Amino acid sequence: MRYWFLPAVIIILGLLSVLTLSSIAPELASKQLLFFVVGGFSFFAISKLSWRRITALSPLGYILTVLLLILTLVISLQTRNTARWINIGGLFALQASQLAVPLVGLYMSTLLAKSRELTFKNIATWLIVVGIPAVLILIEPDLGTTIVYLACMATAGLFLHIKTKHIIVLGGVVLVTTLIAWTMVLKPYQKQRITSFLDPQADISGASYNSNQAMIAVGSGKFLGRGLGQGIQSHLRFLPERQTDFIFASIAEEFGFLGSALIILVYFALILFLLRTARTTQFASTQFYIYMVAAQILLQTFVNIGMNMGVLPITGITLPLLSYGGSSVITLAATLGLLQADIATQKKELTLQLS
Repeated sequence: MRYWFLPAVIIILGLLSVLTLSSIAPELASKQLLFFVVGGFSFFAISKLSWRRITALSPLGYILTVLLLILTLVISLQTRNTARWINIGGLFALQASQLAVPLVGLYMSTLLAKSRELTFKNIATWLIVVGIPAVLILIEPDLGTTIVYLACMATAGLFLHIKTKHIIVLGGVVLVTTLIAWTMVLKPYQKQRITSFLDPQADISGASYNSNQAMIAVGSGKFLGRGLGQGIQSHLRFLPERQTDFIFASIAEEFGFLGSALIILVYFALILFLLRTARTTQFASTQFYIYMVAAQILLQTFVNIGMNMGVLPITGITLPLLSYGGSSVITLAATLGLLQADIATQKKELTLQLS
């Protein structure tokens, strides 16, 4: 059961994603199915590798991530426009920032496994390793992904002997950084998203339009939903980005509270499974990596559903394995494949001990 849990989750969410897209955006359903097929192959291929071999390749993964993020910015400068994707032969658009959490996290896990002491050298190394991709993603600009990325990297604090004074200093740094970001980094449209969240009725047809339409969709689904293909908000295009940012609202409208609750239950089971796996793993690097992946899924799920229900500002963060997108689906499937490799390793070692 434990060995087949992750594949089962990918299949369940994948089928629901394709089913929903076949209703609200039929032209994208076949592409999403292809993304899940590629993601499935990635999952099983990576799960056959040993964890030691995977960690040995982590520096190359980090370098690849940084190079792809730089390439994204180069393309952005050449086109003189915001660019977050790298078009590959006109067939696939790679969002390099999606690689940041799994590949940078993998490299960070190997560094933490070697030493967790709060020395100046270690802290400087960690900040540089985490900071370079964060700056590159923020420049794109992609604030939502930057927040998720930094929050996931912050799970490293669970493995460090942090004292109260360190927490106070860190809190001060976060506060100062937030003030600087608000005054010097955030774009006007990003500030508008936050202010419209604080006063959603101030500009219903403007900045608050997306949030209000999502809440209407969620509320109109009631308990059992309108039925597959019967969603008014999504089919009449009142709901923007219905296939990505607001796919949860689309699901809530057609499948109601019951369908929405079942989705949340699947995510809850996945996160609980990851936390239990982290406690039983034999490698320190794996433990950090699993906690980081759990944090990513928890944060993305919480923020996405929160903004669909109007309790959080719109950030552009997608719902894991449900929202349309090749980069996110394939990357997360491959990431879970890394965790499956650790589970397979533990299963083999347990079999050898019992034989």
